Amino acid sequence: MFLEKLSSQAYHEGILSALKDTDREVYELVTKEYERLQSTLQLIAAENLCSRAVLAALGSVVQNKTAEGFPGVRLHGGCEVVDDVERLAVARAKEAFGARYANVQPHCGSGANQIILTALLERGDKILSLGLDQGGHFSHGSRVSFTGKFFDVENYYVDKETFLLDYDVIREQAFKVKPKLIICGASVYSRTIDFKKFREIAESIGAYLLADISHISGLVIAGAHPSPVDYAHFTTTSTYKPGGPRGGVIVMGKDADLQIKVGGKESRLWEHIEKATFPGMQGTPYLNSIAAKAVFFKETLSEEYKARQFKIIKNAKRLAGALTDLGMDVVTGGTDNHMILINVANFREGLTGVIAQKSLEQCGIVVDMIKLPYDKGSATVASGIRLGTPVVTKNRMGAEEMDSIASLIEAVLKKVKIAGSSEYRIDESFREQTRDRVKQLCSRFPMR
Repeated sequence: MFLEKLSSQAYHEGILSALKDTDREVYELVTKEYERLQSTLQLIAAENLCSRAVLAALGSVVQNKTAEGFPGVRLHGGCEVVDDVERLAVARAKEAFGARYANVQPHCGSGANQIILTALLERGDKILSLGLDQGGHFSHGSRVSFTGKFFDVENYYVDKETFLLDYDVIREQAFKVKPKLIICGASVYSRTIDFKKFREIAESIGAYLLADISHISGLVIAGAHPSPVDYAHFTTTSTYKPGGPRGGVIVMGKDADLQIKVGGKESRLWEHIEKATFPGMQGTPYLNSIAAKAVFFKETLSEEYKARQFKIIKNAKRLAGALTDLGMDVVTGGTDNHMILINVANFREGLTGVIAQKSLEQCGIVVDMIKLPYDKGSATVASGIRLGTPVVTKNRMGAEEMDSIASLIEAVLKKVKIAGSSEYRIDESFREQTRDRVKQLCSRFPMR
């Protein structure tokens, strides 16, 4: 018997039903995660919500194609459609970032960084980057990362008093260290980064500059934060933090066609990066993710997306101000981006980052524990928490809701009973009352 061929639309519309019929256990876990997102406040600075259109591309038949290499030069047949998908994603990424070159194949932001380092550096070459304990990222040179194992990594620091980058001090250190690569960008830094000054420092010692803007790339696309694309030799980002699918991207500006010598042969910088991508670091790209990136980069070109990035900052400033008014120690006194850093140890004696994170989460408020620069506590306890406004802003919350969130956070951190550096108790009735208040707030601003 011949089965009736389904249309593409009918085939894809049945995906969730197919999961429910095939694996009820996983289906129910997906449903639980959906309910968790709908009923709790998501204040993780590294998270965002992608659109249903992006989710549709991720769950499409494009997932099934294997295609090592780049469009037009694949190692597999049958790539005419996915070649067009990738070309479309590249064109839209270039337009979104105002770039001359885009590589949409990296599996993640860290992978994008690894591609750059593999392309440029030999074992033992020097890197200068912001220390992990200062707000940097594992892939920028942490000793537990491959960067710290294969390269000679020196760190620059934020000022001990202001917690701000001091570019004069960084310049002095660059002249002393003479790295081959300088990395700028941060995971725990709430102020504007001056990419022009970093390029001036790099040029003064003949170093390459890599700007990792994973946390602020949506703001950069919208013009809400200065862009590094024509200052850095390479700009990398994850694509989920600004609201797209899981994955990474490398973009280049004026230096894309820079001629370099590799193994005695002349090569343009972008060509060298592509060879480091494949076969250097990765095999087949995730083509469903690339399709989803194409969808996302189209979304970033909309006025709605751009306006939302400015509102993300506006909400972050409002939340930071409300928390300050309630007695919280907001690091640097505020924020220029989506991120608020709080030293909770200065709010109550004995309060730690881990207690703050866990007690807030029990009450339906999801945040990150972080180790602040010059934090004397251990990484598993820490003194700080990090909040972010991308998700609540995507859900259309505004100034009034930021004030409500600040009040909820203050109430929990005042109420929690501290029993040790990581041990605490919280009154059950208070916890339930707070979770109900959070659910009521979230119910007015559901995901869409």
